[in-house]
Amino acid sequence: MSDRLRNTALSAALLLLSLAAAPAAFAASVGVTVRAEGASTTILEVPVTSDGHDVTTPSGGTHPCDGTNAGAYPSPVPTPTAALDDAARANSVGWDADWFASFSDFIVTRVASESATSSQFWGLIVNGKFSNSGGCQVKLNQGDEVLYAFDAFSKSAVLRLAGPGTATVGQPVNVTVTDTQSGSPAANASVHGSTTGGDGVATVTFGEEGIYRLKAERPDAIRSNALVVCADPAGAAPCTSSDHSAPSVESGFGPSDPDLPGRHLASRRGRSRTILVSWGAQDGAGSGVAHYSVEVSEVNDGAGASQAEPEWKTLLDKAPTNSLHFRGESGDAYRFRITATDRALNSASIVTDPVLIPVDDRDRGLLRLSRGWKRTRVTNAWGRTVVRANRAGATARMRFRGTQVALIGRKIARGGRLRVTVDGRSRALRVRGRTRHRSVFWVSRKLDSGAHVLRLRSLGGGPVELDAVAPSP
Repeated sequence: MSDRLRNTALSAALLLLSLAAAPAAFAASVGVTVRAEGASTTILEVPVTSDGHDVTTPSGGTHPCDGTNAGAYPSPVPTPTAALDDAARANSVGWDADWFASFSDFIVTRVASESATSSQFWGLIVNGKFSNSGGCQVKLNQGDEVLYAFDAFSKSAVLRLAGPGTATVGQPVNVTVTDTQSGSPAANASVHGSTTGGDGVATVTFGEEGIYRLKAERPDAIRSNALVVCADPAGAAPCTSSDHSAPSVESGFGPSDPDLPGRHLASRRGRSRTILVSWGAQDGAGSGVAHYSVEVSEVNDGAGASQAEPEWKTLLDKAPTNSLHFRGESGDAYRFRITATDRALNSASIVTDPVLIPVDDRDRGLLRLSRGWKRTRVTNAWGRTVVRANRAGATARMRFRGTQVALIGRKIARGGRLRVTVDGRSRALRVRGRTRHRSVFWVSRKLDSGAHVLRLRSLGGGPVELDAVAPSP
């Protein structure tokens, strides 16, 4: 294994340990639980990795939902409504919301088939407390619980259920129900045919082996979270008698890059070489996910899917968390192998598509710039700077190994022309238009695996900008 991969793996471990001490450094995405409670049933209760992003609804249209709404936060943050959007799309659940320009936020009006009425509304509850702000103006943190509840404002309590995750068939166990609003025990709540007393405790017994998903309910309260209990015969190892299927695992990278199919660009969702690696798993009717393990492998020189025996380095071993931060090297690509293990020790793994770490305009050892380029600080750029050439003649050169290369930056309203040459084959680009920072504005043809040279030259006719270069293995 290369020294660079050893160093980046160590950096990932140190970054994971330091998240609690420096949360402001990483505000891109978080792992949360999203739950939607309807009038008579639970519609959604799933883990999801989410960031603040534009949200589109049938009634409200497309608008930002990233915490910058109404100036709540100066830069994008993960939000509850964006998390609902991600969870609903991942689980094929329809939903709708109206947009109110007066306070720059959505109001949820429907989840699945349950629509708000003139007297019954969907309410937002975060970590057990009703939100005082709209769902696009609340910042979510790692591990938060997002709850959208139907007819929420007519309820006097929000129930939370806690108890053991395992039980023996025929032997009673105690579970506890509390009201998250007051923190007090919730009496008269029904759990698996039993009713809580004044101390919020109910005693339940399981007559058959199996995996039970318990809920606490009371007519005047919002239904509780699910408590998954494995009931096994006496002497059996916990959760082993009924759970024989592995969880399903998904990475938080989502679909591959539209400009580079089968690959992910780190610059699409971040601005530095420190990237968020996130994942989630669902266990269907199983015992529930117990922990995750994550490994990384460097993808070199077009090896990609044909790399028969990649060398894997452990980043995370048997931990309950569903994200970590990994610092890669400029111009390199990485795959991540994510393994989810449930409480019955069934496990499943996925391997992500390669994640490309672009070469920043400041990486002078890799990207050589002539005179004529001026570096400017831009908050939303990769590495937070770009270089601009206002006149013809400025050049750049980069050697790389791989099968393709992309240019990252933006088109400018009165942009000029840029000549791009790879291995002697040239093309003149007109970079006039309007695009966002960190956009892909050119991708090369497919190249033979091996060493290549990229050359750039500004041709005048207006300014041209360059943010980063992304070679692809």
